[in-house]
Amino acid sequence: MTSDWDALFSALPPEELDKVALLRMIECTNGVIQHQFRDGSDDALSVEETRAAMKFSMGCIKNMTIPLGDELISFAPATAELVGKLRDLYVSGVKNGNQIAMAEFFIASEANLRAVGMERIEAAKRLIFYHIYELPPHTLDWGIDYIRGFVGANR
Repeated sequence: MTSDWDALFSALPPEELDKVALLRMIECTNGVIQHQFRDGSDDALSVEETRAAMKFSMGCIKNMTIPLGDELISFAPATAELVGKLRDLYVSGVKNGNQIAMAEFFIASEANLRAVGMERIEAAKRLIFYHIYELPPHTLDWGIDYIRGFVGANR
């Protein structure tokens, strides 16, 4: 099952990596929002805000498009296919408990984030801050913190 994820993600053109950075910021921020809600954290958002974040994030993932202000960001077919493989590993591994897929997901996800780079992640955070209201601004720091903790943790 192991692929050369570093090579696959590093081969994406810069403009596609910019789009992937947006998607990963949305996904990771939503993931933290969902965990905080389920864990009953003092910082958890309301039910309505939590649902809005999840609906927005899942829409972006399933449609492989990101509404950004008046613009609709779409992924090139090759990028959408590669990100789809990452998503399939996530579902199989994390959601369905397949240990082999979960291990592969963590390897692929980290390769993805290394290829994107923190500079793009920070730029994506700024774009989301100004154009996407389904993710409350303070929650974007949660997504960044998760990504920073994740990159380098699985090597």
